[in-house]
Amino acid sequence: MTDTLEAYPGFWTLVFRKLRTPSVFVFWAIVVFSALTFKFWINWCPSPFTNDVDQYYSYLVAKFIHNDLNFKFPHHYWLIEAPNGQLVPKVTMGMAIMYLPFFVIGNNIAYAFDYNGEGYSAPYMWCIHLGSILYVLIGLWYCRKTLLHYFSEWITALTMVLLLFGTNLFFYTYKESEMPHSYLFLLFSLFVYHVVRWQHSGRLKHVYIFAFIAGFISLIRPTECLVLLFPLLINVATFRDFKDRLAFLAGLKWKLLLIILLFIIPILPQLIFWKVQTGQFFFFSYGSQEGFFFRDPKFYSVLFGYRKGWLLYTPIMWFSVLGMVWMFFKWRKMFFAVTVYFLVNLYLISSWWDWGYGGAYGMRALVHSYALLVIPFAFFIRSFIMLGKQLILKIVSTLVILSVGAFFCYLTIFQTWMFKNSLMHWDSMTREAYWFVFLKKDFTGGDRVYLETLFKHPDYEAMRQGKRDE
Repeated sequence: MTDTLEAYPGFWTLVFRKLRTPSVFVFWAIVVFSALTFKFWINWCPSPFTNDVDQYYSYLVAKFIHNDLNFKFPHHYWLIEAPNGQLVPKVTMGMAIMYLPFFVIGNNIAYAFDYNGEGYSAPYMWCIHLGSILYVLIGLWYCRKTLLHYFSEWITALTMVLLLFGTNLFFYTYKESEMPHSYLFLLFSLFVYHVVRWQHSGRLKHVYIFAFIAGFISLIRPTECLVLLFPLLINVATFRDFKDRLAFLAGLKWKLLLIILLFIIPILPQLIFWKVQTGQFFFFSYGSQEGFFFRDPKFYSVLFGYRKGWLLYTPIMWFSVLGMVWMFFKWRKMFFAVTVYFLVNLYLISSWWDWGYGGAYGMRALVHSYALLVIPFAFFIRSFIMLGKQLILKIVSTLVILSVGAFFCYLTIFQTWMFKNSLMHWDSMTREAYWFVFLKKDFTGGDRVYLETLFKHPDYEAMRQGKRDE
């Protein structure tokens, strides 16, 4: 094969080599797709800095534009009053740190070309948006590297395509990429990769790296510290394995303290900020009006509800769910690590007072965990294709996977277009509304008026009091 390749100079040599590594070819095809279509999916009104994104971004505007971390300057930020009377942002600064490199680029462009330098003009918008897409692409690359530890090039390539284009990760990459999920997807991808590398190499440097990344994940969204269940349980198939894992941790001694320190380091800036502003290191910035209802988790609504149901709006993730079931019988050492994390995380998500998580396409609270759920996803694809021993059965099962996957990809992309054009509501979908718009391309003025009557707006005040039915 090498001799054959040498007959094709330059460009064609590169093409043939990439075709031998289809996951690399697919990755660069996705990069090209991103470059050609990134403007199509957005409909900013008038910018991406609205609602949650505006709040995450507030730290940068306060520090670098107004030099006022007391937030005294006029802007509609969600500020919570601390016991000492000081107002502080409801959100943590993790996302602001992730935005920072692209904010700096946008700031330099704004001043070089005489744009409004207040932090909200076009250079800031486009730099943050393109940076968000770049983060997802890097995360996808590390998903590829993780999958190649367990699966073939072709299974990895197919999984990458289906993960991006068949799930609501697509929406949070191209439509609302400035939300935390695209950034957390990158961090989760890096985290999972280094956990897997640690298990394959036994080198502690990977533990130090994923501990630091876990701290950063927790800074952005504190409940995501649950991701540490994955390294605790990976390659644990029996109770004896679990005891051995605990013994390994105890045997680290001072190195365990270093691991804990590395986890804490990314969180320190937030703790110092809270101490300076509120007088206390730990501050629940969401206030008394928001919290968990641990005795009333809304599992059915989170998974199947018409307002935001995960498996309704992202049905291709049935591959991951079925993969977890299959792993119990065929890959027990990965089963507990993935499944325990998923179930505990699902319980936490379902217990939050607003189980639908405000404006979203599907269940956005699960999007970043796809960097972990991609493992049972790929396992299902491979296992399904390999069900039959005869070649004809393998061909048929492959065609089934490709056909179902292609339909779900079409559904995701089509529904992203519908959200862009306000044909699916960000928080008020119902059974009637869902099926009225399902795969419908042409809408008259009357259709749009009728559609409005099918939406059911959540009563957020009642939900805060525990009345959280769909």
